[in-house]
Amino acid sequence: MAQQYTVQAGDTLFSIAQHFYKDGNLWGKISTANNNVNPNSLQTGIVLQIPD
Repeated sequence: MAQQYTVQAGDTLFSIAQHFYKDGNLWGKISTANNNVNPNSLQTGIVLQIPD
């Protein structure tokens, strides 16, 4: 079951992937699950789907 995560100030897709998957290099998995969200334009407060 996918989880949700609300982006906090200072977050990057790399840091979020590191938190959930223990591997920041899997950030593309999060991007893909969220309509290819641009890692350079993450906005605080958006809710990301975190796939299993």
